[in-house]
Amino acid sequence: MMNKGLEIIEACWLFGTGQDRVEVVIHPQSVIHSMVEYVDGSVLAQLGNPDMRTPIAYALGWPDRIESGVTRLNLFDTRRLEFEEPDPVRFPSLRLARESISAGGTSPTVLNAANEIAVAEFLAERLSFPHIASVVEETMAAIPSRAADDLEAVLEADGRARSVALAAARRLAR
Repeated sequence: MMNKGLEIIEACWLFGTGQDRVEVVIHPQSVIHSMVEYVDGSVLAQLGNPDMRTPIAYALGWPDRIESGVTRLNLFDTRRLEFEEPDPVRFPSLRLARESISAGGTSPTVLNAANEIAVAEFLAERLSFPHIASVVEETMAAIPSRAADDLEAVLEADGRARSVALAAARRLAR
């Protein structure tokens, strides 16, 4: 669930909000793609069939809406919408993403770089899936967060994280 962790970071940054105001909800049907709660307690949800052509069409057509080729959502076929809280033990990447937000500075960069290396090693069948989060956690522990005041600091943190993550992945290799 690192993708959700990265989305927490993105939402906090884009909307200038604290992570305590961003929640992750597991929704097995994948019909609801986002929800926003307003101060009056009402919730606005974006629903649609789970198909990446929808957000791609949205991005390509902005500010207008264009045809995506996605089958229209039929709520009678969907029938139920289920929601679960994510299990922090089963999904450690959410905790790691939140820790990177709390640390600030270059920590989200380190998290992202380590994740990219770990996922590449997994896809190359050199690292087991559960070890992805282990590589990220080990990398974050090894590299203290610095101020992300300029591009040079961010690029240096990214490069260092990739090196540390690769070494960790090779140590944990299958």
